Amino acid sequence: MAGLEDCGKREDREDHYRCAAVLHPLRGQILRLMLGGRERSIADIAAELAQPLGRIGYHLRVLKRRDALKARSGCGAGRPLYRWAPQAHWARKMLDEIDARNAEDE
Repeated sequence: MAGLEDCGKREDREDHYRCAAVLHPLRGQILRLMLGGRERSIADIAAELAQPLGRIGYHLRVLKRRDALKARSGCGAGRPLYRWAPQAHWARKMLDEIDARNAEDE
């Protein structure tokens, strides 16, 4: 995946879905929140972003499915902890490009 310039092209279906995952505003907020590197639970993320647990859970599943985040058991009661996936360099690059474009627009 080269970056944002390729997001409109549907030649590679997985790249298209990854673009869609990162370009969603709430998923972008989640990814930026996770940049600190520490693991977080759904409840932590929901509280930080002032969003309902169900909404955050849905978006975390999308990000996990697209390999932007990784989950592991460990929060008790079967609640996973989320962190950046090791192979998510593409998502970090996209966030950087989005942030650079937003800075240019200001």
